[in-house]
Amino acid sequence: MFDTIRAWLSPTRMHRAPQYGRGTHALPNHNEKELFDRASEAFIQGDILSGYTFFLSSLIHQNDPFSIPHLSIERTDEMIRFSLYQGYALIKGTVTPTSLEAYADIALSEKLHVAIKRRFLERDFQLTYCRFSHSEGIIKLSIRLDNGTITPQKIFFPLREIALNADFEKEFIAGEFDESALLDTEHLLPISQNRIKSNYTFMHQWIKETRQSLIGLLSNDNTGMVSFSYLALLLQIDYLFLPHKKMAKNISEKINGYFMDDEKLTEDKNADLEQYLSELESMDIESFTTQFYHCAYTFSPFDQAMHDEIAAFIDESLNKVRWYKNNRSNYVITVIYRYISLYILYNYGLHPSLRALFHLHVEIYASDFFKTAGETPLYDPRTQTFKQNLIAQRVRESIEPYADRYKGLQSFAEHLNYSDLNHFSQSFYLQIKNLDYTEV
Repeated sequence: MFDTIRAWLSPTRMHRAPQYGRGTHALPNHNEKELFDRASEAFIQGDILSGYTFFLSSLIHQNDPFSIPHLSIERTDEMIRFSLYQGYALIKGTVTPTSLEAYADIALSEKLHVAIKRRFLERDFQLTYCRFSHSEGIIKLSIRLDNGTITPQKIFFPLREIALNADFEKEFIAGEFDESALLDTEHLLPISQNRIKSNYTFMHQWIKETRQSLIGLLSNDNTGMVSFSYLALLLQIDYLFLPHKKMAKNISEKINGYFMDDEKLTEDKNADLEQYLSELESMDIESFTTQFYHCAYTFSPFDQAMHDEIAAFIDESLNKVRWYKNNRSNYVITVIYRYISLYILYNYGLHPSLRALFHLHVEIYASDFFKTAGETPLYDPRTQTFKQNLIAQRVRESIEPYADRYKGLQSFAEHLNYSDLNHFSQSFYLQIKNLDYTEV
């Protein structure tokens, strides 16, 4: 009876997708599985156009915040025409009963540096389904599929490959060469100057706070603590600001370079991170502004991870927390707790419920940032108090919409420890680790 009254007073809403990080910024189609299955049935029956209609419809997101639809489909009796956005890229395609042909116009050939053209030739060897070509002065990336033995899987991976790689190459050109050579960029929307200025201010504030927190540690044998601090900061900048072009490339290279299995000493890797933070600190706001825009995405850049992988990473990270606790290195404990969510959001493809939950943790640790963005803060760092009811509601909204599909998936809001940030994080991650995503 109590649960019924609580549900009536606080009904669960389908949670919104976080508008941060490198995901699609929208929720998957709630009929995705059913549409995918109907596409398979139509292909088996030889109804190619209906199969493609069901499949393409399965890719349409719920609650897409972008003003232009990220995927448009037009069907006639003889063919289907579609277009989809993936960041910088616009993919246009035509489906007939015998084939699918799709392409993205990358850039005007005459405006491209010869090094870029050479790069396209090398990239062809790295691609599985699509190829670069030159036609009428335009560099294109295209695919062609034969529909003789088509299945939804045989469409998904080629379409995803062309979308992700067209976006990647246009981003690369925009960051390293002349952006005016690029084609089909009218869909990109500018970020408001107020938000740009706010992000710029927060970046400088976070860099200053990180440097101050490490005073007295840099000269000692505390390389692990320094690493966590620098990595958490870069991950936070990448997740909350969502930079593009050269800034995105550099952040990715610094983070991935740190984890590269090479002979470089940790101290040297930390020095590289420190050097890049200095570069960010010296970047003027005009250059900073050019690294941002708003755009729609159809495909996630991540393959969805198994929950066991997420649980294993949490276990490994909590073991590090335990080690630092035992060695009385209390400063780094809070940093590691912040790092865990940010790294998972950066490195793994997540179920929508998990993405919302880890975003919730980021919100709590960056409450001043979200307050400035107009969100209700979930934690007050000055009084060190939590908005417990709101946090519990957000946990329920993230989990309960999926409870019918995963019978063992249950809200854990009542099991969180609100004594302080560290106790909250410890209880939060233990609950996340034990979530049950076994399908009915």
